[in-house]
Amino acid sequence: MLEARTHKYLREFIKRNSSNWKHLYSFGRIISSFVRKKENLLINSEIFLNQEWFPGILITLFLNQENSKFVIPAYHLQFLLNEHLPLYKELGFDFLVQNNQIIFSQHKVSIQTIDSLLDDYCQSNYEKQIIIFADIGNLKKDLKNTLRISLCKKDWFNHVDSFLREKKELSKIYDLLKEKFFLRSFPNQTLMSLNIEEANFLKKVIKENLDFSDKFVKLNRAFLSGWAFWINLDHDKFEWSLEVEPIDQFPEINELLSKNNMIFLSSLRRDNFFKRYLTNHNIKLTSSISLESNFAEKDIIIYVPSKLLLPNNPSFINSTIDNCKKFSFLSKGVSIFLSNDNNFKIKLATELASIYGQRVLLENYPNLDNQIVCSGYDWWINKLHLIYPPEQIIIPLLPFPNMVEPINQETILSLRSQSKNWFREFMFPEALQSIEKAVSPLRKNSGKLVFLDGRISNRKWGRDMLNMIQPQKTINYMYPFD
Repeated sequence: MLEARTHKYLREFIKRNSSNWKHLYSFGRIISSFVRKKENLLINSEIFLNQEWFPGILITLFLNQENSKFVIPAYHLQFLLNEHLPLYKELGFDFLVQNNQIIFSQHKVSIQTIDSLLDDYCQSNYEKQIIIFADIGNLKKDLKNTLRISLCKKDWFNHVDSFLREKKELSKIYDLLKEKFFLRSFPNQTLMSLNIEEANFLKKVIKENLDFSDKFVKLNRAFLSGWAFWINLDHDKFEWSLEVEPIDQFPEINELLSKNNMIFLSSLRRDNFFKRYLTNHNIKLTSSISLESNFAEKDIIIYVPSKLLLPNNPSFINSTIDNCKKFSFLSKGVSIFLSNDNNFKIKLATELASIYGQRVLLENYPNLDNQIVCSGYDWWINKLHLIYPPEQIIIPLLPFPNMVEPINQETILSLRSQSKNWFREFMFPEALQSIEKAVSPLRKNSGKLVFLDGRISNRKWGRDMLNMIQPQKTINYMYPFD
């Protein structure tokens, strides 16, 4: 059976290449079982933040002798192809690597990113096969980036002479819209929603010029599917571009997911929402499993000061910055301050630097034990695997989606039109997932997590969010003067 053969090869692999993950054998047998049965599976584990789990997937796919696809983030791609694959030659696997495909005599394993997977699927209906997604924590964001269509200035002009008359007409339209957009924009405004008249006019122009380019065809299809669209303004170059993306990304890959056998790997410790997304789109899981990572999990020490202010309080910024100064004072290790509000983040870094000088960094790697890093959530989440777990993470502001961005406005309008709870369906999951990823290093060293946003204690959903961070130990004070 596939499970027994996978276990045998994993044993040989570990003899030659040590592994710190005690669940690797179990992981390999689980994967091989679901591959053999062609059933859908979700596995949650923070082990997927590193590469120690690769052998359990690759050995199974190598032995299965059926075509399959392994979808991984771009940052894993070159490591896997250039450094990791040669290890399997030592086990006796005979394959060639060509165009990101591992080719055997009877089958092939395609190593892909999400954008190349969607490109392949749009171009051909390949046979039903196993597809393993290695990072579903970022699936929605990756789909957003892949599916988004940008119509820039060059897309209105860059075509052959046979379209000379059309080019002149489109150039007039582009300039007319540019004048309209900039006249009604605010100083330094970069994102702008279209009014009904502008939206209908743009749709009409795109529809009447489908022969002009493939991008116009894609845009027309996106409009018909109800995608969101808005304008990006470049005040320095005095130019504009149209941005279009789906409000809900899952319907765009529903056929892909329903026609193939799927294994989803999530680097979140526990899945709170992904199963619900799948259920809402009629994608059924046979099973959902959680596995421990390769470190001894410790309690996150959580502290929420009393009498915190809400962000809409006029005194919130000054009070919160004063609290940040206090929590930096006695810190002996690295401190991370997280906020997606750029103005607050820069003001906080400036205030802290006026006291602590070069100890304070703005989205930069700490190279001393007691440095203070002020950053947005995305920067920290992308870099945390490169930085030793900090002593403490301070969250002055919860990471809710920015309502200045038109796509978030359109998402809420869409949920409201369906009589759904837009906060619980959209805002809450997005914020909780960012926090879960950001605080994951604290489980390695029992680091401290401090919330300074009053909503975490003054709102029921805030207390729900707090309880979802596990394992945890709450404390009533951090310093004698609290």
